[in-house]
Amino acid sequence: WFLCCMMAAIVLAFPLRGVGQDSSILMPKYTVKLPGVMLIFLSQGLCLEPSAITKAFRQFHIIVFTAIFSFVVYPAIVMVIASFLESMGYNEYFRVGMIVTSVMPTTTAMSTILTTLSGGTVPVAVANATLN
Repeated sequence: WFLCCMMAAIVLAFPLRGVGQDSSILMPKYTVKLPGVMLIFLSQGLCLEPSAITKAFRQFHIIVFTAIFSFVVYPAIVMVIASFLESMGYNEYFRVGMIVTSVMPTTTAMSTILTTLSGGTVPVAVANATLN
C-alpha cells in the first residue's frame, strides 16, 4: 500500500502543484512542514518503549557507522561517479545535484518506514534520524 500511495502522490503532484505553494489556502509552510515533522517524531516515539530508546542510543557504533557511511563513504562514491560523468560531458547542474543529494540526510519518515518494512531495528533508525 505504501508504494501505491507514493506513486499516486507522484502522479497527482503535477496537476495539483498549486496546492503545495506557500500562497495556497492550505498554507503548507505552517500547516504541513512543522506540524508534520512534529507528528512524525511524536508517532514514532510513542510507538517505542522507553527502554528501547535508551538501548538504541547505547548502540552508538551503529549510529556512528551510519553517519560515516551516509556523510563520507556514499558522497565519496558519488564524487567519483560525478567525475566520471564530467569526463563524459554530462551537464554540470546534474552532477552538482547528484553531489548535493548525496550529502543530505534521509528524512525521519522514510528511514523509519523503510526500517519497519524491512524488519529492522526501529529505535535505532529513530535515534539515527534524530541525530543526523
